[in-house]
Amino acid sequence: MKSMKAFLLALLLFAVTVTGCHFYIGSRESLNNPVFSTWSAEDKAKNREGLMANMNEGSIPVFGSSEFQHGTDTPYHPASVFAGNRFNPMLIGAGYYQSLSHAITLAAIEPSLVNRKAVLFISPQWFRRPGVVDQAFSSRFSETLYYGMLENEKLSEETRDYIRERAHKLLSVDSKTKERVIRHEKNVLEAQGNPAERLFDSLWDRFLEEKDRFMMTVLEISNGIGEGNGIREEDTEPDWDALMQQAETDGEQDNQNQFYINSDKYKQLEPYLPAKKDMNKDAVNGYQKSPEYDDLRCFLEVCRELEIEPMLVIVPVNGYYYDYTGFPKKAREKYYDNVRAVAAEYGAKVADFADQEYTKYFFEDRVHLGRKGWVMVNESLYQFYKKG
Repeated sequence: MKSMKAFLLALLLFAVTVTGCHFYIGSRESLNNPVFSTWSAEDKAKNREGLMANMNEGSIPVFGSSEFQHGTDTPYHPASVFAGNRFNPMLIGAGYYQSLSHAITLAAIEPSLVNRKAVLFISPQWFRRPGVVDQAFSSRFSETLYYGMLENEKLSEETRDYIRERAHKLLSVDSKTKERVIRHEKNVLEAQGNPAERLFDSLWDRFLEEKDRFMMTVLEISNGIGEGNGIREEDTEPDWDALMQQAETDGEQDNQNQFYINSDKYKQLEPYLPAKKDMNKDAVNGYQKSPEYDDLRCFLEVCRELEIEPMLVIVPVNGYYYDYTGFPKKAREKYYDNVRAVAAEYGAKVADFADQEYTKYFFEDRVHLGRKGWVMVNESLYQFYKKG
């Protein structure tokens, strides 16, 4: 009897919340806004409703990690470079997002893609020996995106099973979410749930969808993003030479330190430098053996099965800093070769910036893109959008 009362109470709470969210969101039209694409808020990457509602013929999903939150106050970030442009790259990611999460997201939002292209920024730090950490994966996990992936009938059973097995393992640190995920899989994929479980699962799914839309509206309001105004018409290529010259000038004025990184980042790092000298000299196999390589293959397999053309952006490390820590250059080169080899397996395009390790003002800090880095990467994104 107690369990039945709890179940009925849960149903009532679902109904009230869903109804409230639905009517509130119905009064707004904010989910069709080009500004949303280059918005770098972390919670955006979990929101299937927001991502799908803002995809249009000028959009390409661009997956990555913490680089999207760096340089946002500069004229070199995609939000500035492509402001007003018809091309509005849909930035998806924040710290702790890696290949597996992005494979799930791509499969979930695929029905909304007009341009059948996708970009994935590759970060060397993803390829540490453990691969993505379970707590990190769990913190970025979205049930609505995962359920959208499960429901994409274009995915092969083999690819879906790989994702499921990896997700189950990594969600072991969040038992409640894992239980809901497994219950949903039983109901959707195996039709094994009892009537009560199927009803609860259906209501929970609907609740999550409405919650996504509600939270996106709240986030847009709190971050000052106005009402949507559809697709932009302007399609003028940015002046890359002028941007690069500006980046050079800004860098010379600000980045005069041994690693050629932003002065404020260097000041934060400077007290710790003595302890970091040659600390990685024994990393002869650094970034060379990791489950991340198979997760990357999974992302590219999703692209293949869904007929999406992929481009990998190989983001390098700051060569000056990595040399300072003693991280072997040969190990870095082997890592770059490994990523190129995986890309070749799937015929993926590659925007390869491995040769920019020693380019001054390419980095904001030890690993994140800075002035010149963003200019070069933005140009590669635009050319992929225009020409493929």
